[in-house]
Amino acid sequence: MRRISIKKLLTGFILSLMLLGGFWGCIKENLIYNTTTDTNITAYLEKYPERFSELREILDLSSTATYLNAYGAYTLFAPTNDAIDGYLQEKGKSSVNDLSADECKNLIRFHLLSDTIRSKEFTDGKLPSLTMYGQYLVTGARNVDGVTKIVINRQANVIESDIKVGNGLIHVIDNVLRPAQYSVAQLVENDARYSILTQALKETGFYDTLNILPADNPDARRKFLTLLAETDSVLKVAGFNTYAALKAKYCNTGNPVSILDSLHKFVAYHIIFDAKYLADIATSQSQTTLAPLEVITSTITGTTILLNDITFLGVHEPGATLDRTKSDNSATNGVLNSVKQHFTLKIRKPVRVDFDVADQPEIRKLTAIFRKSTTTVGWTKAAGNPFVDIDWQDGAMLFGPTYSWSTTSTITRYFLYNDMLMMPTGGPNRVLWWEFRTPLIVRGKYKVWIGYRNQKQSGSSTNVNQISVDGVVLPRLLEFTVVRPTGTDAELEAQGWKQYSENSDQNVGARLLGIIDIKTTDRHIVRITNISGTQNNNNLDLIQFIPINDDQVYPRFKPDGTLIPKP
Repeated sequence: MRRISIKKLLTGFILSLMLLGGFWGCIKENLIYNTTTDTNITAYLEKYPERFSELREILDLSSTATYLNAYGAYTLFAPTNDAIDGYLQEKGKSSVNDLSADECKNLIRFHLLSDTIRSKEFTDGKLPSLTMYGQYLVTGARNVDGVTKIVINRQANVIESDIKVGNGLIHVIDNVLRPAQYSVAQLVENDARYSILTQALKETGFYDTLNILPADNPDARRKFLTLLAETDSVLKVAGFNTYAALKAKYCNTGNPVSILDSLHKFVAYHIIFDAKYLADIATSQSQTTLAPLEVITSTITGTTILLNDITFLGVHEPGATLDRTKSDNSATNGVLNSVKQHFTLKIRKPVRVDFDVADQPEIRKLTAIFRKSTTTVGWTKAAGNPFVDIDWQDGAMLFGPTYSWSTTSTITRYFLYNDMLMMPTGGPNRVLWWEFRTPLIVRGKYKVWIGYRNQKQSGSSTNVNQISVDGVVLPRLLEFTVVRPTGTDAELEAQGWKQYSENSDQNVGARLLGIIDIKTTDRHIVRITNISGTQNNNNLDLIQFIPINDDQVYPRFKPDGTLIPKP
């Protein structure tokens, strides 16, 4: 079997570049990297008074000089003397001595993190740790006269980075950072473009939800929230010229504060947990909202981030675009992002999902191979995982899936679209687990079936696996080496088996693994974990999620995808 190694798509790196805007063709600035033998942050600042005498004085005024003279692990974004002079001038102060002790403390706390964060972690989006002030810092890049500079909070450029001291790291910046002054609710209210949404927030009670400081919020999950806001102009395009029109459309109970009210749900669906900047949304495939059990899917196309851009039951539903120029607005308790089109939650009923595991975007791109050529294609993780929606145990020498298509092979010709994935499982040099991200599944209760082709690598081969969905283990085990039994459709279903393809060959069949209660309308993770046995020839065709009250046997499939209805 010929195996073609596919190099890893450096998704995170490319995503960061795409989100920068105007990055292409720029010359990257060479930052200065220094290492010092000084024992702590305070000593380092003292050593270079020509650059940091004013910051050093602020340490004394804030009573933090001793604090930063002790053992610890900190990251300090250190503004230069010129940066502090500009800050003082802006505030109408003649020297740092004109700042109050609280002003000095807050300035230091906003520039200090109780963590060591190197510049290689400065990707688009927020840093992984809060500042000691209690807000996130956001890093990115911008083009200045053909030079790309690392930017903190859109306020300061990093001019020297990764200065190692005994108790952490120092990054030198050319401006003083200013913390957010307004809550998410206040940011919306202060912007005349959101007058309709502001009124909706107030009448549904979510204005108060978005107006609580993290320190005052008793709900740990809601300390930081993100609002995906629609401007008045966006709402007017959707037919809502006033708040009254919006209320008339969505308020079905007469009480917008009620959690049962559709307007309440509409607003709740625009609020997601945590502080989510554009890069955070782009790198996560779904966002949990304050509307109970409802999520927003997110995808990126080129440089465009789309919300709820999905294909459901074969129909493409265009998504709403996040407005990059009006988004990433930091608040005291989260982030305000703007959306270019109107969107709302959709009430869907549970519907059957036939997940063809061999139909992956990365395989479709192999246009000379996908459903055309009998040449098999295999992947490893030697250069990283080449798939977005398939994962398996790490190990450069462990073989991943192999794609195979044929209209004549007895292994593939009975499968949906005559193709399948072969998954070596069980060791040695075979993986112990696989994960697949499903298409969108509407919340509800489903029976889970796995369609496969029995094939033994040798006469004594076995391969027994446990199946789980989102970590919930299904009761039946899957054995890739077991032949489907004979019997009528009713007899087979009673035993947890069925014929799902046009051909009645017993080597091809589907096994019922159990019932799963899907809690959220979203994409979900199916995990196959090896229990015992080892072989290469585990031939997987599809995973089915069929609502428990629907027909589990029909429709069946012809190899070309045509559905065969119940006789």
